[in-house]
Amino acid sequence: MSNVRAITMPKWGIEMQEGLITGWTARVGETLAVGDPLLDVETDKIVNAVESPYAGTLRRILAEDGSSYAVGALLAVYADASVSEDEIDAFIAAFKPAETSFEPGGVTEVPAAAPVEPPPTVSSAPAEGVETEGRVSPIARKLALKLGIDLSLITGTGPNGRISKEDVETFAAAAAGTTAAHVNPATRERLTPMRQAIARRLLESKQSLPHYRLERTVEVSSLLAHRAALNAAGGAKVSVNDLIVRAVGLSLIAHPALNAHLVGDDVIRYGEADVAIAVATPSGLLTPVLRAVESQSVAAIGAASRDLAERARAGKLQRSEIEGATFTVSNLGMYGLDRFDAIINPPQVAILAVGAVRAAAVVQEGVLAAGTVCTFTLSADHRVIDGAVGAAFLETLAQRLAQPATL
Repeated sequence: MSNVRAITMPKWGIEMQEGLITGWTARVGETLAVGDPLLDVETDKIVNAVESPYAGTLRRILAEDGSSYAVGALLAVYADASVSEDEIDAFIAAFKPAETSFEPGGVTEVPAAAPVEPPPTVSSAPAEGVETEGRVSPIARKLALKLGIDLSLITGTGPNGRISKEDVETFAAAAAGTTAAHVNPATRERLTPMRQAIARRLLESKQSLPHYRLERTVEVSSLLAHRAALNAAGGAKVSVNDLIVRAVGLSLIAHPALNAHLVGDDVIRYGEADVAIAVATPSGLLTPVLRAVESQSVAAIGAASRDLAERARAGKLQRSEIEGATFTVSNLGMYGLDRFDAIINPPQVAILAVGAVRAAAVVQEGVLAAGTVCTFTLSADHRVIDGAVGAAFLETLAQRLAQPATL
């Protein structure tokens, strides 16, 4: 069966353990060329478009949309038209995962298994106590977990006794007719690879980084007036956050201790401010990166921010667009929060949380007056940034925002 080839779950990055199938672009029976779109896989941060690694006919798809599979797991099979379905079944039964590629977008080509005779026909009823991944479809397993059904009680009607979604539904309906016991409806779902990565990184950051916080409330009436003047002048619109990002970039260049990474015992300080902006997406928080914001205009920052945010929500960011930030700005002001604390994203050494722009009483030249303020909370890694250094950064940021013409 040298003309039978496997498509397995590729590996992007050393930390990847599994991927979520978000959709197949190709269809069974389709003949593909090298580089043709094959499927989409969500990993720890983004959705990756997987291309066909070689030319051939897609004969079998084993991985279902919405299900997660370990790196190296068999997802699909290519085979010539001369290969029978029984031969493909035998190839699948004999398949063993091999070492997987670390190349972005790569799909490991697993060597073809030695010729195996088609398995003999067996009873559709599984042996008592046997429970394997191949005997239950992923969607059937999810439904059984949701309904609290023991899969060992179900007899599958699929090939070789495979349990399908319909088998679970049939069993559930029969059980409902024979018992009056109350069942509290519940849902249970596995964390997506993206949420698993977020959970790991935030837990590691919270447990291993000595966070401390500094808070500064800034009067921003002048900033709002400057923004209104820019937007009234025509051209691309800018947001308050665009102005804040620009001010942050300039302040980072003035305080390079915060524009840094901590790698082992080495502090790497950067000459350009590559600022990540936190974007909420249906799959989780993404942080696309605005490059060298200290050298960009506010209008350019605004255009780039909108583009990155739109593509983040659509799952169309490239890996290079979410890696390498030197600092992060997280703005939840649109949700009405006065202030909040943010967790540092290592290897970065600081992050800035931006609260809502709100009306407040302020003292101007000794007189109490109505004003508009915004609270900024800096989370910093005390191993690298002393309190005085963090406070100096916030002072520079406040001065920049109070003199928006300098932006």
